[in-house]
Amino acid sequence: MERRSPADPSCPPRRPTPPRLASLRVSLLANDDDLKTSDFGHLSHLGLSVRSPELGSGLRAEAEVSLFLSASSGGNVGFRDNASFLRLVWRPESWGEAEGLSFSVLPLSSTRLHLGYEQPATWGRAIYVGGRNGLGGVPGLEARLTREHWYAFAAAKSVVGINHLALEAERLAMVMAGAGVDVLPLLRLEAAGAFVQHGVVEALANLGREERASTRAVSGRVLFHQGAPIGPSVDFSLYRQQPEVFEKLFAPEVYPGGVSAAVSLEATFLEQTLLDPRSSEGTMAGQGAEAAALQARLKVDFLRVHALALHRSATFITSEVPGLPPFKSFPEGSGLQSELLLSAGADYHFPGPRLTPGLVVRAVWPAAFNNANVLGEPGLMRRIAILRGPSEALLPAARARAPAHPVGEGHAALGSSGVPSPLLARCSTRGTPTTP
Repeated sequence: MERRSPADPSCPPRRPTPPRLASLRVSLLANDDDLKTSDFGHLSHLGLSVRSPELGSGLRAEAEVSLFLSASSGGNVGFRDNASFLRLVWRPESWGEAEGLSFSVLPLSSTRLHLGYEQPATWGRAIYVGGRNGLGGVPGLEARLTREHWYAFAAAKSVVGINHLALEAERLAMVMAGAGVDVLPLLRLEAAGAFVQHGVVEALANLGREERASTRAVSGRVLFHQGAPIGPSVDFSLYRQQPEVFEKLFAPEVYPGGVSAAVSLEATFLEQTLLDPRSSEGTMAGQGAEAAALQARLKVDFLRVHALALHRSATFITSEVPGLPPFKSFPEGSGLQSELLLSAGADYHFPGPRLTPGLVVRAVWPAAFNNANVLGEPGLMRRIAILRGPSEALLPAARARAPAHPVGEGHAALGSSGVPSPLLARCSTRGTPTTP
């Protein structure tokens, strides 16, 4: 699944038909998040791509088996599916190599399906993953039509949940659709929307009432691009939740010489129906959430430069659960503060030794809220900082949120412009959140 646009909002777009019908990729990431500690980790990825001979006029079947094997210094080993998929592709003879009509099935997990366009501003990957009501996997489907200057798609993912009122299983679904068009040779506009069923609110079901939580979402992007494609920054922390992480970080980068540039501005807006904490009768109310990202990339000969500015509201970070506590909106006076992330980096490719060293600098102001108001315990004069996900960490009493010290991060990727990179080494030094 490869590119129909410089960054895909769901399953990766279709690649031009390769000469081989099968290929095996083994990749390794060695990771040390903090040089001041002895902890380390590494992640191995196994990818198998299989493509059938032509089944009919322009019709071909494809499959991608993607698996993760992870280990840490503590001796823990994990093994999981990484959104493997099956796909049928039809391309008439008169269409270009990158064009086609495809139908994809993700039988085990569907984290490739989401709104938004580039990490970490995407939304919906973790819907139903590790949820309170999910039973079994989260399969998904996608249909996509790609032409030279536009594309359109429709997709869905589903899980079997529990109806806590009827005490029986029920199917919940997320549906989405979107399109993109090149309005000018250097300018692309994209938009998408989604609707998510979160099921019956358990707290009200225990009282004999049936109220359902849901999410409506829209996203859009304006993209300016000139010259050869520019690969993503080798900043692994931005892609931890992305199943295509190894496909992107280790994809061969093309260095044709000259100058290439890309600038994008994207935003996602949500409206969720959740339990209103202000009401003693257990009524439902709407809660909004938003995220926005401005990204810039520049490539001059063998030098690449990346920059990112990201805003995510606290309600956006907790929206895939949804809510905190689950199925509840934030009460008034929660003191919500949005997350702000600023990141910049550069790397340089040496064709002789096939080495690409680089440096990334990042600063993060974590999202925060008033713990006493949210959890209903007025005696707690604390704040909770939400750190890059729906989990939270308590700050000491009477301490306020402050930006984390900038993170300096070095990396080195081994590979060449024509050979996929099988190895990435990464280490960093960082500070801890400061408080006045």
